[in-house]
Amino acid sequence: MMKALVMCYSVIGFTFYLPSITGYWAFGSQVQSNVLKSLMPDSGPALAPTWLLGLAVLFVLLQLLAIGLVYSQVAYEIMEKNSADVTQGKFSRRNLVPRLLLRTLYLAFCALMAAMLPFFGDIVGVVGAVGFIPLDFVLPVIMYNIALASPRRSTLYIANTVIMAVFTGVGAIGAFASIRKLVLDAGQFKLFSNNVVD
Repeated sequence: MMKALVMCYSVIGFTFYLPSITGYWAFGSQVQSNVLKSLMPDSGPALAPTWLLGLAVLFVLLQLLAIGLVYSQVAYEIMEKNSADVTQGKFSRRNLVPRLLLRTLYLAFCALMAAMLPFFGDIVGVVGAVGFIPLDFVLPVIMYNIALASPRRSTLYIANTVIMAVFTGVGAIGAFASIRKLVLDAGQFKLFSNNVVD
């Protein structure tokens, strides 16, 4: 579990914090919420080679697909529990057709919501602060402390508690900031608008 946690935090630090820090270093307070937008300005040449930007967009797409698969499993489980016939095989026509239909409708609904709401980025900020930070940084630490039952005065337990407290604070600050931004930007939003407020 310790190796998995170290690997998880290393990958998160490299793939999320490194671009954020270098984007802020390169563009200062003018950096866009999506660093790729800063590298591909509306006017003037791109600030990175085309092949690198294409590769970055491909990796973003792969990440979104993986996130969609992981976080949509709960919805799939609920839908399939009510529509499946457990007496027949998993890949029988009776179970496969409703599964494909329900998953397709679910993804179409999510895509419609994303296209309809130009403030989807603000909503993602709220969901990230409320959902992803606790799931990625707080819950693993709690489970680690419970699973190993380390003494409360040990360095490891105290370090884990500090990590938990810091990221709980980061999640709370992120949630308040995201909700504030959503409220401030709400007056500029129109359904299915191309003008996304950053």
